[in-house]
Amino acid sequence: MEISTLITGIVIGLIIGGIIAFIIVKNMQSNSESTVDHNEAELKALLAIQARQHLDISRQALTDIQNKTAALATHLNDYEESLTKATMSASDSKDSFFGEHASVFLRNSLKANKNDLALAQPDTQPRDFANSGSGVFGGVKPKALKENKLQDQ
Repeated sequence: MEISTLITGIVIGLIIGGIIAFIIVKNMQSNSESTVDHNEAELKALLAIQARQHLDISRQALTDIQNKTAALATHLNDYEESLTKATMSASDSKDSFFGEHASVFLRNSLKANKNDLALAQPDTQPRDFANSGSGVFGGVKPKALKENKLQDQ
């Protein structure tokens, strides 16, 4: 009997151990499935949060760009208006480049210079600060040039 009791005890132990192992494996599978489901749900929630953040940042960037382009457009329009005002006022303006007194002086000096010998004779060299020929232009002296003209005739 001792052997049959031993064999019966082993068989009963194996059956009970098999049932306990089956229950443990079943619980582990359900836990792993729920963990996988839980991980997937967390991942989807995280992706949704990141997508919302990305959309918010994109909308903010778009509004910033729109604001900056609107400001640029107003600056451009203001500049264009100032240019048109400047060109219209420049044509209507009586302000001269040299000023009031200098313009009168230059106008009168141009009338007086019409009778100047240097302007009447283009063959002479222009005068420098010493009121004589500048020497910039090389070549024949004015007297020699007059003699050449007389020989050509």
